[in-house]
Amino acid sequence: MIGRKSDMERQTELQSTLVECVQTLYINDNIDQAIDRLLGIIAGYYKADRCYIFEFSKDMKLAHNTYEWCAEGITPEKEMLADVDMSVIDRWLDIFNEKGEFYINSLSSEVDSDSAEYRILTVQGIESLMAAPLRSSSRMEGFMGVDNPQQNTDMLILMRLVSAFVVNDLQKRETLEQRILRAIGNTYVSIHMVNFTNDTQQEIKYNEEVSKHVTTTNNATQQMKDVMRALIDPDYLEGALEFSDLTTVDSRMKDINVLSYDFHAVDGHWCRGSFVVMKRDDKGKLVEAIFAVQYIDAEKHKELKYQNALKQALENQNEIFAEMLHLQGCGLIASRTDNNKIIVMNSAAQALFGKIEKNTNIEDVMCPIVADNLPRIMAKMQELIKQHGKYDFEFALTAMDGKDYYIKASARTATLACGDDILILTLMDITDKKNLENRLLLLSETDALTHISNRGSGERRVEKLIISGKKGMFCLLDVDKFKTINDSFGHTIGDKALIAIAECLRASFTGEDVVMRLGGDEFAVYAVGVENAEQGREKIDALISRVEKIDIPEMKGRKVTISLGAVLSHDSSVPFDKLYPMADAAMYVCKNTPGNQYGFYHEH
Repeated sequence: MIGRKSDMERQTELQSTLVECVQTLYINDNIDQAIDRLLGIIAGYYKADRCYIFEFSKDMKLAHNTYEWCAEGITPEKEMLADVDMSVIDRWLDIFNEKGEFYINSLSSEVDSDSAEYRILTVQGIESLMAAPLRSSSRMEGFMGVDNPQQNTDMLILMRLVSAFVVNDLQKRETLEQRILRAIGNTYVSIHMVNFTNDTQQEIKYNEEVSKHVTTTNNATQQMKDVMRALIDPDYLEGALEFSDLTTVDSRMKDINVLSYDFHAVDGHWCRGSFVVMKRDDKGKLVEAIFAVQYIDAEKHKELKYQNALKQALENQNEIFAEMLHLQGCGLIASRTDNNKIIVMNSAAQALFGKIEKNTNIEDVMCPIVADNLPRIMAKMQELIKQHGKYDFEFALTAMDGKDYYIKASARTATLACGDDILILTLMDITDKKNLENRLLLLSETDALTHISNRGSGERRVEKLIISGKKGMFCLLDVDKFKTINDSFGHTIGDKALIAIAECLRASFTGEDVVMRLGGDEFAVYAVGVENAEQGREKIDALISRVEKIDIPEMKGRKVTISLGAVLSHDSSVPFDKLYPMADAAMYVCKNTPGNQYGFYHEH
């Protein structure tokens, strides 16, 4: 028959496709990019609408759609299928176990129309599909699927052969959880990712005692209470339950990204639990956060030792007081409350602030503090002197050795045996703790490919700027014919194009300007201080000048170009979510002209 391939030609095509799949997985250092590219190759071989991977949860109760490639014009289903109950694919699991990969030629004739399987497939527009299990040495990890294949449907062997390589790469893949673990090492003894929308949790770092009380991914709120009641010292339970209440975390973290609390466990350890924001929705509502617990025995014992020494000092004569303070490992400063003159400053505090002259004022010593809230800190300390009590705060400073430190300070007033009132400032080095928190925050706010802000963190920053009245220019841009670049040169080259655009944006917009990747080939910018179109054109022209210089050798002379739409934000009367469609409308007009074009939105 004319046009029909011979068996030899089909075998050659199969072998070349398999080689391309293997090369894709082993040449690309980025596992996620490699798998995305692989799915495109497989979909092309079968001329399919979609190719995807589902991974099974550890408890085999949920299937997660972790990767998906879609042909042009096909609606992605990845978000909708993020968590599928395993009961829906019970029949598939039986087939996987009995014979491996399978092909459903006709959904209507081969699948029960009353089943959940049929309903889920129908709503996605699936009429036929192919699937192959992904097996490791110990269990079935998931499966790979192809929707509506139109050719080579008798060549399931490709999926069978490729699946072994895919499993190997999935196991090597550096997931979000692994990136977090790499960043924080062995500091935390227990880590879970909490989803506040679904009230679910996912274990990231295993802890034997915690696992006894966390038996499912669902009902995270109740399981958190169960863990606290079982593992927290009764004297600290009330505070720990209040801190770990998942129903109130969102409101308590409205304006912060890290929330911590210290408590004592029944096994004798002092612990610090921390919530670290990983994802918020468009309205700023908390979606996901890391809950991590670390041992702080050394830090707490030092603090308790100081408190005990202080108690003894205050109960004895004044000359003992200074000696007791000097013996402590944490930084300590004591000053008179009537004139703010420092009377004692131990060696640990001097290492941070430097040696002082006699009768130095405590306010002069505190000047090196690098903190936006320094005036508020000083005001609170003065208030403390008048009213007595205790005040805890944190700050950063550059110490005498030139290094940057994060300090947890505790200020309190006390009365010596002679009747003099003093202010005592305890300084604990929490640099390691802050660095860990900052690494976690960086992971949650940065786009993994381009290393600029991701959509969530970028949008929050822009919204704050607009609400605060910062005038500026909002730009929306994308790469012209980006799909063609991927199809012609491969996803690795497409990624190089995206990275190059991000570098141009980073070089063109600085200071308070916000540069973010929205997803795919879409980027956005908020340029602070741009008040008119003329200033805006200068900024955009500088960007386009840099884009024109992008040279990717593998693209053999083909240029990377962009289309950009801009809108001016004169005040907070136009909310951030209204700027998007304005900039998008301006960008859409540019699509009718050659690349590297831009336009401003004008109301008519």
